[in-house]
This record gives sequence, C-alpha cells and structure tokens, in this order.
Amino acid sequence: MMKKIIIPMIALIAWATSLSAQITREQADEIVFQHIKKEVTPPYLLYVNVNTPSETGIAITTYNEEAMQAKYACWAYYLNESPGLSEPSQHRYLFVKENDGNLLEVITSNDIGPDDLSQWEKVTVGIAETALSDQITVYPNPTTGEFIVTSNRLQVIGIEIFDFLGRSVGGIFPSNNLEGWQPQADGVVINISHLPIGIYLLHIDTEQGEVIKKIIKH
Repeated sequence: MMKKIIIPMIALIAWATSLSAQITREQADEIVFQHIKKEVTPPYLLYVNVNTPSETGIAITTYNEEAMQAKYACWAYYLNESPGLSEPSQHRYLFVKENDGNLLEVITSNDIGPDDLSQWEKVTVGIAETALSDQITVYPNPTTGEFIVTSNRLQVIGIEIFDFLGRSVGGIFPSNNLEGWQPQADGVVINISHLPIGIYLLHIDTEQGEVIKKIIKH
C-alpha cells in the first residue's frame, strides 16, 4: 500500500517490493527504474550515491541545505526530473533498503540537487543502453578545451551539454539539415574552453536513442 505524508517542502512516499533476500546493486537499480518509469517522463538523470550501501545509513543535504537521513543500510539514488532547467525545480531521492528491497522516496520542491554531486554517479540500466553507448567515442577525456565525438555506425542528430547540476550549458547541432550528422570516423570537434573546470554530461541524440557520455574539463 502506498503511503503519502506531506510536510513543508518535502513529500515522503513509501513503496514496498516483494523481495525478501538481501539485494544487489543491479537489483536496486531495477527497483528504482521500474518505479520511476511509472512516475517520470524522460528526459531525466538518475544517479546512485557511491558511498552506499553503508551499515550506518546515509545522510543527504541538498544544495538548499534541506537534510534527510536513512538510518539503515540502503542504496541511495538521486533523480533529476528536469535536466534542462537552470532554476530550482522538483527532484527525487530514493532509498532502497539492502535487506528487503523496500523503497522510500523523498520528493523535494524548489531544489537544485545534492550539495556535493561528486559523491554520485550516473546509473545505466539495461544492456541496450550500454551497447548503444559503446558505439560513440569521446576523446581526449579529460580535456583542456577541445574534444572530438565520433561514431562509425550511428547517425547523430544533435548534442547538448549539461553541467553536473543538470543545467544545460549549450547545444551542438552538427548538421544544418534535419537529417543530422551521418556516421563518420573523424567526428565533430567541440570546444568547451569557455566553461569552468569540472565534469559535464553530453546528451547525444542518435537515430536509435539517446547516449549520455561524461567529459571532464581540466
């Protein structure tokens, strides 16, 4: 049964699964994926906390200094529902209990994200996405400014760059026509020398779906 408790700025939703044994990271990913696909319309960014699960639980502070804590071993996830927005918006934090798969969801409003996003890594769910991603190469990575995106088999329609708070910092459209960028070994050169040092996500729109690649700017 779904429970919903409304408090200022945060809504808590508990969702129980039928799993009874201790779960793996892969199972936790699938629990979260199955939950959010009923609730959230793409595009979105999903991350898992690299420090989970921990027997002592986890405490999370958002960029706006809201705090939440799970006092049990769990996998912790952060979902950015509006990666293209630069202003505060709704986000979700999901905690999957390690011993039984129970899921607790925290929905925040007027939020930007975790205060330290370096502790979170993007989640890839399913083999298909991984296989698609393997068809695109980004180099050099890290870069001091320029890098190249190549694809020998996929038609690339466009590329958009996001910072690690999910804010769009620019779009690249390799072709002036609607047919997009045809597969080519030499690829397209992208220059981010104007952007601050940090980690960025490339949302690469292809004929077969979206590929997300991480690029590090030194």
